[in-house]
Amino acid sequence: MKIALVGPFPPFRGGIAQFTTRLFDTLTDRYPEHTFIPISFRRLYPSFLFPGTSQMEPPGDGKCFRVNRLLDSCNPIQWQSARRFFRKNSFDWIIVQWWHPFFAPALMNSIPGNIRTAAICHNVLPHEGFLLSRMLTSRFIRRMDLLVTHSGSDLGEVESIIGRSDTLRLYLPLYDQYLNIDLNRSSARQELGYSAEEQLVLFFGLIRPYKGLMDLIEAMKLLPRKISLLIVGECYSDSSEIYKSIKSEELSGRVRWINEFVPDNHVAKYFLASDVVTLPYRHATQSAVAQIALSFERVLVLTDTGGLSELVDKGSTGFLTEPCSPFNISRAIMSGIELSKDPDLRNRIDKKASEFSWTAYAQKLMDRLK
Repeated sequence: MKIALVGPFPPFRGGIAQFTTRLFDTLTDRYPEHTFIPISFRRLYPSFLFPGTSQMEPPGDGKCFRVNRLLDSCNPIQWQSARRFFRKNSFDWIIVQWWHPFFAPALMNSIPGNIRTAAICHNVLPHEGFLLSRMLTSRFIRRMDLLVTHSGSDLGEVESIIGRSDTLRLYLPLYDQYLNIDLNRSSARQELGYSAEEQLVLFFGLIRPYKGLMDLIEAMKLLPRKISLLIVGECYSDSSEIYKSIKSEELSGRVRWINEFVPDNHVAKYFLASDVVTLPYRHATQSAVAQIALSFERVLVLTDTGGLSELVDKGSTGFLTEPCSPFNISRAIMSGIELSKDPDLRNRIDKKASEFSWTAYAQKLMDRLK
């Protein structure tokens, strides 16, 4: 078969670009009898719509390889050019990354309707919707021959929008690409300025309102002073409230915020230094941050929303707690700190992580495309 894999690839940054790259590598390695063509964007978001500092990886960081940069989110002329490319190359399947209805017009007009198409749904609906979100999503996913979801909550979302359809329930695989580094917990802590005795909680990733960082900061006020919080991630919303809270007398010296996007070669040190990784999300589907934490064998404290409950064995590899509840988040963090001292913890986390194999993901996907 000849298959086009469509989505952002490096130098575009972010979890979906990482996912598309890993999936392409896995498919080409496992299925050499098939041809996989990587197809990326010329432009994702127009600069005036993008809240961060850059949509691209820093120069020299990340993986670069030859891709066809055909898609453009906003240029109808490029849509027609991409459409001609797909027709000319006689693809058996087109696999599309889907995460936001902003891209629906570009994708629907760039992809011919007579080629079988599968959409990998990182989110069925966006975390922060807009007026036409549901309508655009409905039109796009109705065009697909196969819908791949990464959580039970997203599968339910598909059914609520278009009813029963041809779906494949999978998972977000393990983000273990950051492991090959010459660091350990001690050296990572020394580099970041933390002692061996400090109990460190990590919040990692882009900061947006739905991720519940303010709930975590309020939870820190309820925890013993020996517990510190490290926030690592660029802010995509108003940062003034966050700065005001972490500079309060109650949290003085206990909360540190590195307000920047983290290049791939710096990711490992933050996870290695931490005892607990917490995702206090107010709503979610799944999370690449949690899959990074699993690869580093770190305790997870997650809120019980969307598909996050599927990523942890409660009391064994981490804890679930109520969203939007600083009190319950603080209690779960305390339990997570204690769990991090368990000598058998790593074995249990490794067993949990094995459920999110890239190889198994690729096999199940290809089995459905045959």
